[in-house]
Amino acid sequence: MKLAVLIASAALVVSASGSASASDGLTLRGFGSAVVDGQLGPHEWDGAGRYEFQANRSPAEGGGTVPATLYVMNDATNLYLALRVPVVNIDYSSFDMEFLAPGQNPFAPGSDILRTQSFFFEDFHYHESQPNSWTWLADVDDGGTRDGAGVVGQQDGAYVFEVSHPLNTADDLHDFSLTIPQHVKVFGTFWHCLTGIGCTTTHLPDNGFGDVVVVSGSRIAPDTTITAGPAEGSQTSDYGDWEFTGTDDATPPAALTYECKVDEGEWSACETPYGPATTADGWHTLSVRALDDMLNADPTPAQRRWRIDTTSPSKPKVVRSGRTLRFSAKDSGTPSRQLRYRCAVDAKRLHACGKSVRVRFPARRHVVRVRAVDPAGNESDVRIVRLAARRHSG
Repeated sequence: MKLAVLIASAALVVSASGSASASDGLTLRGFGSAVVDGQLGPHEWDGAGRYEFQANRSPAEGGGTVPATLYVMNDATNLYLALRVPVVNIDYSSFDMEFLAPGQNPFAPGSDILRTQSFFFEDFHYHESQPNSWTWLADVDDGGTRDGAGVVGQQDGAYVFEVSHPLNTADDLHDFSLTIPQHVKVFGTFWHCLTGIGCTTTHLPDNGFGDVVVVSGSRIAPDTTITAGPAEGSQTSDYGDWEFTGTDDATPPAALTYECKVDEGEWSACETPYGPATTADGWHTLSVRALDDMLNADPTPAQRRWRIDTTSPSKPKVVRSGRTLRFSAKDSGTPSRQLRYRCAVDAKRLHACGKSVRVRFPARRHVVRVRAVDPAGNESDVRIVRLAARRHSG
């Protein structure tokens, strides 16, 4: 099984993430294993997703902020967290991480709270102490189990909080149950608490809840297929809507994300159905690539080349030579040989006809109607020509 092979090797990790804007939120993902000893070992956290932020420092150490880093990663069995913050003392300072069960109800069964201090690690959950009132309660005090570990150490002028917790435990009432791949909402707090001074608080992220993605560790990229939209080489008079899907060795299709670009533009996030890709007349190429839980991108994106044509041909010209009528028209970007015609003689209902039509005209006046149609289906206005046929004509 792939995960069993990758569990011991952080070298196989693809790491992505960092802080994002308030509108986009924060997403962290990373694959690797850590020894929970309060030390950031050499290359131990290289595969982790990182969030760099400013932590509020106690007034006893001069106040203000100091640059801190949150690390997040998982292997096949555990979720790992680390916080590095360069402060002098921590006393009873605390690093808390809250995880929301699916549904984003912070008080639902399966939501989890991990608290790590220099002398203490506890696995909490929200407990309804009275109707519509919830408090933190240790899992072990409510029939559950203390799952995971947390250690604080001092390293290179900073304090390091390291935490682990199983992705899935038997204690589903009090703990999260995470599968690969899966997103879980998170909210963290660093409390810099010094005896006799009190606490300063830093929320991470500072704009609300973030997302942690539990990843597979796979480096196999997904495949992408365009399933609906203008056909390859086709021409259309509308802007077109597209649909696409992907397959991956670890990530189910519903969990894949996508990026699209038109012509030589930049890749940007997109969803299926997608459209319009562009509104500019002319030939275009749409490229779509799927990304899996590790943000491996399809190296051979799916592509379609098509033409948008919203311009109608000119009203046809009609030239008569004996019993033969010849039609011609112009259309921007379309060779004349690709134009089609619909015509009628002494009738209002048009039918398909060629560029030249041989007609036997009875001796009387006649009305010829003709319309040009381009490959995109745009139709010209109808040209009406009145002809007088003589006896013995042509």
